Amino acid sequence: MPKLSKSTIGVAVLGGAAGAHYLNKKRKEDPTRKPWEAKTDYQMHYDYIVLGGGTAGCVLASRLAEDPKINVLVLEAGYSDDISASMKPAMMATLWFSDASWNLTSVPQVHAYGRVMNQPRGKLLGGSSSINAMMYHRGPPSDFDEWGTLGNEGWDYQECLRYFKKAEGFNDPNLPVGHPKGPLTNRIRKPQYETFMPEYHGTEGPWQITYHHLWGAAEGFIRGNIAEGVPFNKDFNGPHTLGVNRVQTFIQRDVIRSSAARAYLGPDRLLKDGKPKVDRGNIRIVYGAHIVRILVQNRRGTKVAIGAEFLDSNHEMHRVMAVKEVLLCAGAFGSPHILLASGIGPSPHPTIPHIHTLPGVGQNLADHLGVPINFRCPPTTDVFKPTRFYTIPKVLYEYGFRGTGPLSSQGAEVACFVRLEDIAPDFVTREKANGTWQDRASGPDSPHVEVLFSPTYFRHHVKTKKDRNQDGNTHYTLIGLLLNPVSSGTVKISDVKNGKIETLIDPNFFEDEFDTRVMVEIMRFIRRIGEKMRLDPACAGVEVNPGVKNIPNDDDAKLQEYVKMHSSVYYHPTSTCRMGPSSDPLAVVDARLNVYGIERLRVVDASVMPKLPAAHTCAPTIMIAEKAADMIKEDWTEESSRVREVPVQSKL
Repeated sequence: MPKLSKSTIGVAVLGGAAGAHYLNKKRKEDPTRKPWEAKTDYQMHYDYIVLGGGTAGCVLASRLAEDPKINVLVLEAGYSDDISASMKPAMMATLWFSDASWNLTSVPQVHAYGRVMNQPRGKLLGGSSSINAMMYHRGPPSDFDEWGTLGNEGWDYQECLRYFKKAEGFNDPNLPVGHPKGPLTNRIRKPQYETFMPEYHGTEGPWQITYHHLWGAAEGFIRGNIAEGVPFNKDFNGPHTLGVNRVQTFIQRDVIRSSAARAYLGPDRLLKDGKPKVDRGNIRIVYGAHIVRILVQNRRGTKVAIGAEFLDSNHEMHRVMAVKEVLLCAGAFGSPHILLASGIGPSPHPTIPHIHTLPGVGQNLADHLGVPINFRCPPTTDVFKPTRFYTIPKVLYEYGFRGTGPLSSQGAEVACFVRLEDIAPDFVTREKANGTWQDRASGPDSPHVEVLFSPTYFRHHVKTKKDRNQDGNTHYTLIGLLLNPVSSGTVKISDVKNGKIETLIDPNFFEDEFDTRVMVEIMRFIRRIGEKMRLDPACAGVEVNPGVKNIPNDDDAKLQEYVKMHSSVYYHPTSTCRMGPSSDPLAVVDARLNVYGIERLRVVDASVMPKLPAAHTCAPTIMIAEKAADMIKEDWTEESSRVREVPVQSKL
């Protein structure tokens, strides 16, 4: 018998795993989740039409269907997130430029040497919660109090905290294996970094929050920050955000991503003994549905949203009607696009009939910009190692049978949050003396800067050659994020060409030079942390990109050039359909998320945030959707005595 090579064994194991996954997936196919079927789907009436099955859309559909009399239609352009790359935490980056992403890009950035920046967003059930880094961080309490002071009644921190806790199924890391809510893996506990404040967490919500993997070099990052004077934070999601620690993650106890789709529309929520729960309403999820426009009707001088048009998976046009409301949940890029394509926006579009003037649609775009510095470290440093084909079976075994190993890591496991006066006091003094200081933080406990640790060579969304460690070396990366940008941008749409409309994303990065100067100070701070980590035997990394010799710390011009050439977005776009009072000329929705001037139409996603929070925006987005679901139920309870006609579905 011929001797089997390591590569042959690896191929066999991978093939078997793929085949088993395919058969299991076919067995679990849900008849309520498939492309549009006109023969049966036109026979139904839909109380709510949810435009977009992303992070917020999954929450809304699930919560609204808690009423057994309710039918919800979800139109999702992508397909299921029940795919290996979404489920396994470490494989997230393989989805950013795949069919599971919208593969959006910005327009050339005028103030960043004309660079076109990638904008990965999820195009599958669960949206970006199904492809992102699974970091559970709400943001500082004062950020939400500021939402309230901006004229949005009911959005102060204490009100928002209710909904953060309602969503959350926090798993106490101190529970032993075998406990009903204990770990389902053989994870290695790190109790000194798993501190938390229970009064700030919910334990009964559907969204699982846990701790899993922690790289040894990530622990060195924490020690390096403490050596640099950054305090240890017991719980980033407690009363204060400032400090350093590991992050909490939305990964299930069985080390599978807890996406919004899995948390809110998974079997645990919708099925009982394998059958639909009888005490719930119906949710029909249409895959491959590309939304064309919202239908608005003029009723006695009042504009009312009555439904939507969409292209199905065969590129055929359909029209669906809502008995109660149309709920727009397409995200910070998709929601303004759909409004503009529906004739709702600042001004008439050359190729689209204008329905309603709303100046704020697509304005106020903000995102977190990050600058990376790469460090080469010894092969003994505990970080991602260069992949060898024959090592794959071992990695799969560790993950599949023990819930451990590299695949259980979501990458950015630790972070620090700091203020500029603490890390760059001379800079703050100088800016204030020059009259150029701009503090957009919501209060003295709200950070200006976040630094993330990545256990690999990371830059430009993992699209450079060395991201695969092809030079045979091991690396880690420190990434500094600008949390309170002064510059803001827009989302617009192109003319209709060949039946298509493009999304024109212009973050307008570095339009205000204050942002550039802050990013330079972030680089200097990262280098100080990097030096502390170099002295730590668990890290021992030496800066290789850009390198202090190439770009010295005292050369402002070169530092600014590097920042503008190598910064990237970090997946937190917000505020393009801003919530605000009627006195705000750029507000798109009111405090109950109703679109101004059009009845029975709400926007529910990150686009309604009045201001970009100093947070990873997945948790605030789910909080918004939880609160929106309650507001919708309350509003329709008050309207329950009103006689409503059931609209008839019609095919174009």
